[in-house]
Amino acid sequence: MNTDMAPARPVLRDVGALLRHAEAQARQAMAVPALVRQKLLPDAAQALREDDLSMAGGFVDAIAGRLAQELGAADPGPIAQHAVLAYPPAIRLLFARAVEARLCRQAGLIGLAMPELPPRVEAQVANAQDELAEAAMALIIAQSRFVSRSQGFAIDLDELPPEVLHAVVRMAVAWLQDHDGRDPIALRETSDSLLAGFDERRGRPHRLMRFCHLFALPRAGDDWALAENGPSLVMAMLERASQLPGDLLFDMLRDPDLARLAVVLRACAIEPETAARLIQSLAVLASLRADDLPSLAALRAIATDDAQRLVAGWRNLAPLQSAGSPW
Repeated sequence: MNTDMAPARPVLRDVGALLRHAEAQARQAMAVPALVRQKLLPDAAQALREDDLSMAGGFVDAIAGRLAQELGAADPGPIAQHAVLAYPPAIRLLFARAVEARLCRQAGLIGLAMPELPPRVEAQVANAQDELAEAAMALIIAQSRFVSRSQGFAIDLDELPPEVLHAVVRMAVAWLQDHDGRDPIALRETSDSLLAGFDERRGRPHRLMRFCHLFALPRAGDDWALAENGPSLVMAMLERASQLPGDLLFDMLRDPDLARLAVVLRACAIEPETAARLIQSLAVLASLRADDLPSLAALRAIATDDAQRLVAGWRNLAPLQSAGSPW
């Protein structure tokens, strides 16, 4: 049992209070990169799960180690500190991947024995549509690798979006140039070669979205069932439907009452009954108290246009949660 989690908040039964609380949580979440960085460096104790922080720290070390190897650096430590941890979007994403890995480890709690092989995807491997079958197999392989590597606190470079990888590599190069006395031409050629060899189409995030596109997900009703899709695919479906960044959606699973997630589901016009089942299943994976979750009546009371207005605001604020965020 993790003793560092934030205490449970009172149940929100009034829809106005739920919407206001979700908005407050959205703004507070903008501070997550700073909190993770302080903890991993480390400095101050924060209300973040220790297992998520440990996993995120392993992911930081894995990315830094790979970059050090590719760039010919003897010590990955400075790259971790001055490149990966120094770039807020990288911290946000790796912390979100840590939360995702935890959900995958807990998948058995909702009847999914193998998180890398959700029934929805497995059923398409033998599909007559060759393109969909190929996408399903590629996703299974990528998801299996993510789950397996995360058990060893490791992660692949292709889990990073191209813009994040480019920024982190350039920051690593700048630090090496300034402190290692490396030849600038050789260092630039090495980094350019690394970036030129990066193909986001091979990455798991792209394969999740490709499967969503080919299978026309999201749909409605039982198509959202967590036990059928697994946590990674459900969140990819929600990312596609809401147009919110995936790392922000996974961050919502830290909220004890899942108020932000409730707003997102209603903004996507997901029926209250379906939203309630999905919230309850995700709460089980996230080890949250059922008594703290929005009631079915509260979900019914959230007007879709009100939810869409809130989500549009969060979408507009997304850039402030990444590259331009001050510490």
